[in-house]
Amino acid sequence: MRNRIILSPVLLILVTLAFTALLCPTLLAKESLQQRIDLLVQPYLESETVVGMTIGVLHQGQQEVFGYGRLSKNESRVPDGDTVYEIGSASKVFTGVLLADAVVRGYVKLDQRAGELLPSGVKMPIHGKRAITLQDLSTHVSGLPRLPDNIKMTNLDNPYADYSVEDMYAFLNSHKLSRAPGKKSEYSNFGQGLLGHLLAHERGVSYEELLRDQITKPLDLTSTTITLTDEQQSRLAPPHSGDGQPATNWDFPKLAGAGAIRSTTNDLLKFAAANLHLPEGEIGKAIELAWKIHQRPLAKGEVAMGLGWHIAHDGSTRWHNGQTGGYHSMLLINREIETSVVLLTNTGTGEVDLLAQDIMQMVAGANVQPRTFEKSIAVSPEVMQKYEGKYKLAPGFVFTVTVKDDKLLVGLTGQAMLQVYARSETEWFYKVVEASLTFNLDDSGKCDSLELFQNGIRQQANRIE
Repeated sequence: MRNRIILSPVLLILVTLAFTALLCPTLLAKESLQQRIDLLVQPYLESETVVGMTIGVLHQGQQEVFGYGRLSKNESRVPDGDTVYEIGSASKVFTGVLLADAVVRGYVKLDQRAGELLPSGVKMPIHGKRAITLQDLSTHVSGLPRLPDNIKMTNLDNPYADYSVEDMYAFLNSHKLSRAPGKKSEYSNFGQGLLGHLLAHERGVSYEELLRDQITKPLDLTSTTITLTDEQQSRLAPPHSGDGQPATNWDFPKLAGAGAIRSTTNDLLKFAAANLHLPEGEIGKAIELAWKIHQRPLAKGEVAMGLGWHIAHDGSTRWHNGQTGGYHSMLLINREIETSVVLLTNTGTGEVDLLAQDIMQMVAGANVQPRTFEKSIAVSPEVMQKYEGKYKLAPGFVFTVTVKDDKLLVGLTGQAMLQVYARSETEWFYKVVEASLTFNLDDSGKCDSLELFQNGIRQQANRIE
């Protein structure tokens, strides 16, 4: 829907990293590396963009892990390399390796029709004679939508929890592809979740069991899982929304391959090390197969794809980020300079993707300067209370504005309440998305409408209550 403002990302805010040619790296001393990263991180802490964050760097065999912020407002402990986070769509890289592993072991083929792995009575959508292949699912060219139209977003605090296998099969049986697979890239959480389901179904196990047996056990990733033990649960960072408010953990019982994995910085650095220097056996062969380019860009500005991996414009860096309601992750790996950067935060904001990219560039020898965040001004609660009410943006979409704990909170129908910050008494901006709101006052000083500005488009919402 064109006029909908998306303020609460469902899984992934896809960014296209525009790496220039990476410079010849110089080996950084531990103190120098930490000092430089500290400078880059400081604006994110001062602006309260993140609550807590762990950053890991693996450079030419040397590993460093740094923790920042705190676990929550009520927990002053600093996150560390063993802190557990939801990694969201970075799970898709593991799903890509699981596909590669199944190919290496001879269970499936990349060009195999995905529908062949479905049970009797379930049909994969087809367009003409071109069927969806397993590779299509992994490289986002299947033609399947980002999300199925029968997923009921009734619980935005945990939106995937109630989606069942029956729902998945019903969608496949009823959906019509609008184009042939392989013709256009369209990021699909459903396609990746379906891929994970098919791979597990083919082996007669759950996705979590497949992940454990084929990846985490061989690589000794002891804290990379879906279902947490009591000990792992004690290390789970509490989730926070993009504006720093307590959030809820997400569950993906049937679409696990799209974003269900929880992990730590130390484990993801082990995974990165295995991608930089391949281990022996099938797991090494699978990692290498997933690393290769399997889908060239289909349109200007797009990036190539491995199996699960995005490939940056430098042609070398593999990456994936991920976001759930209370976490964000970024994983970057570059074999040419033998470097990986892992960033995990317990705050649902994509702002940190640039930080991870800056750290990678810095390690490569670039002169990277700390980021500057827009600062807000203080506005009295009395002024904010003038804006409280409901404003109709479009049929079925109403802004709700309220003041709580001296903060101005705004929500749109079907989405969470988020804090906005003042540029002036009437102009406010979001921190979790590039959007702003202007409250329009009549001659008597009463607010009769608000104006949304996003993606270069202005839309007015008139007050209805």
